[in-house]
Order: sequence, then C-alpha cells, then structure tokens
Amino acid sequence: MANSTNDGNKKALLIAVRSVNKKSFLKPLQHAHEDAESLKCLLIDKFDYPEANVVLMKHDAEHPEHLWPSRNNILKQITKMVANATPNDQFFFYYSGHGNQVTCKHHTETDGKDEVIYAYTGHYIVDNKLRKVLVDPLPQGSKLFVRTGTV
Repeated sequence: MANSTNDGNKKALLIAVRSVNKKSFLKPLQHAHEDAESLKCLLIDKFDYPEANVVLMKHDAEHPEHLWPSRNNILKQITKMVANATPNDQFFFYYSGHGNQVTCKHHTETDGKDEVIYAYTGHYIVDNKLRKVLVDPLPQGSKLFVRTGTV
C-alpha cells in the first residue's frame, strides 16, 4: 500500500524474544511481547503502516509457528520484508530480546567481537549477517529505522 507523502511502501518487522532456550544465563524479559504488540498498534494507528505490512514475531502457542522467532524464521521474514524494495520505501526493524558479543571469526572487527541477537531457540544472528540481509538489499532513497538496543 502506498503512503501519500512519499509514494513508497511502509513495512515493519517486530521481533519479541521473551526467553532464550538453552541459555540459562539470559533471564526472561517480562514485557518483550507486550512492548512489541504496543509498537505494532502505534505503527498502524499513528504512523499509517498498513496492518498487513506489520509482521510480529513471538514465541507463543497461539501465534503461527512460522512467526516464532527462530534464527531461520527471522532471516526469512527479514528477506521477505526487503524483497522488491524500491526508493521511497520505509522499513522498520524492531528487536526486543537479548544480545551479546561473540568472538569474531573473520577478523573484521577492531575489538575482535561480533555483536549478536538471540533467537528464542538459543541460536544467534551475527551483526554482519543482519547487515547483509537487512541493509545491503535496500536501494538508495529507501529508509530503514532500526530499534534493537545496542546492536
């Protein structure tokens, strides 16, 4: 659906990871799901994002399994969101969950560490991979808003 101010599409991917399996040192985030749900309403009601273009991922028995935030599902939804991006499109990426630093295996980080976000399964996604699938496909003139905390 086009936006009257810029003729581009507005799409959002909201990821809420309340708890991470197999990582007992990461304590559950009590309001991760609620925060993402509130943001979804805000984007739709106040910023005119079409409801069909706002995807919420969370691990919940009543939520569709393909939208549970596993590593593979997250990467699929990112790829789907930015597919066929055009100039003037606006994208919003939100992650509420745990992050960390891991040893950089490719010697591309000056501090020797890669930043990661965790999927609910305990697997993680490295910042370089996020850039490759989320940022690099976007054409000049499109806009990406990211809210992930410190990653």
